[in-house]
Amino acid sequence: MNLRASLIVAGIAVAAVSQAQVDLYLIANVDASSTATSTNAQFIGSNPSSIAWDGRTAYLGGYNGGSTASNTAIAPLSIALDLNGSNQAQSLVTSGTFGTSFGAFSTAAGRGTVQMDIQNGKLAVGLDNGSGNANSVRQFSASAGTLDWAIGAVDATRRGNGAAFDPGFNGAGTNQGVAYLSIGSGRRHLLDSTTGAYINGQNAGAIINSANAPVSNGTTMRSLTFNPADGDLYARIGNAVVTGNRTADNNFGGSTSVVYAPGTYTTSVDNQGIEFVNNANPFIIFNDRSATAGGQAFTSVMKAITPSGSAQSLNFIGLDSQAPSFLNGTGAYSFSYASSNNTLAVSDFANRRVYVFSMNQPVPEPASMLALGLGAVALIRRRRASK
Repeated sequence: MNLRASLIVAGIAVAAVSQAQVDLYLIANVDASSTATSTNAQFIGSNPSSIAWDGRTAYLGGYNGGSTASNTAIAPLSIALDLNGSNQAQSLVTSGTFGTSFGAFSTAAGRGTVQMDIQNGKLAVGLDNGSGNANSVRQFSASAGTLDWAIGAVDATRRGNGAAFDPGFNGAGTNQGVAYLSIGSGRRHLLDSTTGAYINGQNAGAIINSANAPVSNGTTMRSLTFNPADGDLYARIGNAVVTGNRTADNNFGGSTSVVYAPGTYTTSVDNQGIEFVNNANPFIIFNDRSATAGGQAFTSVMKAITPSGSAQSLNFIGLDSQAPSFLNGTGAYSFSYASSNNTLAVSDFANRRVYVFSMNQPVPEPASMLALGLGAVALIRRRRASK
């Protein structure tokens, strides 16, 4: 057997092993600490608490970690990934270019943006200021940083505890727009993405309460995401994950089911991120954050499930095929997937960093290719010798 055939055999063996896990290749690791300096044009607040990513630009939403009210904002971060024509990474990117922040808003201490989503150049932003607020859900033109609308024109009573674009029933229904969750309300609310007006009515969004333990009809809503193919909902209630099987444009079966019950359930800890990764093998990624203390390991907080709720293991890999090291933090992470190049951006609250992962296996280094080939040849020779 020649070297090329040997590499194919080895590749098949590797693929068979990796099917039981989600491989995430670290292709960018960018310092975002400059966004915490109030005199910088890219200032967003003390920490990045939300992220929206379109495959080229990450939009970072800020948090006020101070003891008094202070502005939070949103800043664009352009990251020029080193990808080939097949969207395979060729080197690790460690820098990006910040633009001027926008959407500044006086935010209460210990509050900030909680979730953002981007679609067709529009940026939906959820902001939790601790109570109902006219700016708790907003939409911006992402490239220009200009405000399209804020929810205060129709409703200033809600807390914004997550915002995501709803694809509608089967991904093509009439209920398409900016969906949001609000603590104290067990509904998925929906706003027209052009006007900001309610689509189903102010108090007529689909019910998403869950009677399953540990949630048991709780309404401490934290964030949400959708399967773009069928419109099914995945949401955080506390640090649990619930799913709603969509049966109509404004109906998720009348309730949701718990698909991830954490070992320690809590409703008092914020920054519970979630994202539906819609690639060839879809999965939902989220952080299980049951405490705010520092010292939490990145890889232990990160969780993943299949759309049906089966647990998936996450395998973080560097471009050198070694497991990358991540700083310990507070377990607070936000996620955003870009289907354009099959990449996932993650904001690290405590360490003020942005990570970008690819699900595409990167271009192997020549030395790695040679080692793989020699290993395959040695394996084949051993098999022949044992016959």
